[in-house]
Amino acid sequence: MIPRMSTPKTTASKPPRKVQSLEGAVLRALTKPGRPHVETVRLRPKGSVDRRLIVEFKPDPKDGRAILLRVTPATDAPLPPADPAMLTTQQAADRLNVSRPYVAQLVDSGRFQGVQRTQSGHRRIPLAEVERVEREMRTMRREALDDMAEATRELRERELLAAKAKSAKSGKTKRRWGAKPA
Repeated sequence: MIPRMSTPKTTASKPPRKVQSLEGAVLRALTKPGRPHVETVRLRPKGSVDRRLIVEFKPDPKDGRAILLRVTPATDAPLPPADPAMLTTQQAADRLNVSRPYVAQLVDSGRFQGVQRTQSGHRRIPLAEVERVEREMRTMRREALDDMAEATRELRERELLAAKAKSAKSGKTKRRWGAKPA
C-alpha cells in the first residue's frame, strides 16, 4: 500500500471573505442583530469600474431595532468621474411641459442625443439634451406666436378697411372707426 501524502495546511488567520453586494450585506446585518459585523462589498454601476467598500455594521445603542452603518473605500484609487445628470422620460416631459409619450416619441425619432437605456429598457435622457430641446421649443414657440401676431394684425387691418369701405358706400356719416373728431 502506498502511503498518501498529506497536503500542508496553511496557517492563515482567516479565509478570504467572498465579496458581497451592499444589499446582501445590509440584509445579513439586519438578520443578525446585536453584534458588530464587517464585510467587503462591491458596487458596480453600469458602465463604471468595480468599486469595493468596507462596510461596518453595529447595533445602534439608542434603538435596538436599528443598526449603524459605516462605509469606507477599500482602496485609495480615485473615484470614477460622475455621470452626467440623466432624466427619465417623465422628468423630461415635466420639464418640457409635454406628455411622456411625446418625449418617448422624440427619443425614438432621434431628437435627443446620448440617450441611454437601462437594463430593463427604460430611457434615460441627459439633462443637457433636455435643456437644448427646451431652448429649441421655446424659440419655435416664440416664432409661431410672432407669426400669429402678424397674421392677426394684417387681418384686423383688412377688416377695418372693408368696414370703412362699406360705411362709405352706404353714405352714413357715423364714424365708428378711427380717431374721434375734436
